[in-house]
Amino acid sequence: MDTNNQNQTLVNFLTLIEETNSVFCYDTDSKVSELTEKTIQEMKKKEPLPVIRIYWNENEKENYADLDSVASIHVFRNFTSVLIKIEKLISKSRHLIFIEDLTNLKHEQNKPYINFLSVLLRKSRESKSPAISMISADETNSLIRNEIMQFFENTFVLKNKRIKKMSDDLIDIKYYLNEDGLHLEPYMQNDINKIKEIFSLTQEEKKELDKIVGQSIEEYRTSM
Repeated sequence: MDTNNQNQTLVNFLTLIEETNSVFCYDTDSKVSELTEKTIQEMKKKEPLPVIRIYWNENEKENYADLDSVASIHVFRNFTSVLIKIEKLISKSRHLIFIEDLTNLKHEQNKPYINFLSVLLRKSRESKSPAISMISADETNSLIRNEIMQFFENTFVLKNKRIKKMSDDLIDIKYYLNEDGLHLEPYMQNDINKIKEIFSLTQEEKKELDKIVGQSIEEYRTSM
């Protein structure tokens, strides 16, 4: 892995989301909980913002206990009081707002939750307090899928250990998760580096390499 390129990719990604609202659209193999947790940790390394964590169900209360949240708030129809509390916090300083999985709202199917999120995300934008959430790619509830998603400036699709931004083909990143944190690099970067390391090839090897590169490019195009 090209460490310099990897570091720059992470820096660019954090810059993209540091003052915006972002949602990760995940499949079953994405390890989205670990990804969002490590993303928040990386954001706090760059700028040690206090965290506001919003959860929908009581059984989510203990999740992400190590994020050192300044406030962990259970939202259950107490919309006005929660918004007042959050507004007081973000009016004093920028915060990092983590919103638990939006897929868990599907059992509520209640318009006030949508209104609550629209106000919350508007206020986060106004205060330049970044907000991060997630939603399942299999979510079929139109109330959640169509109305909530429009409030996020960045929608990232997670699949095959790749982060792709909807409506921006230039944002296509490989991600790795381990105990050291979040590791990012441009998609196909490994293949390019391997090619650069090859300094001497026979004619037959060059033909074979051309064939492999051509197949890789075609697979990349068809996956878009």
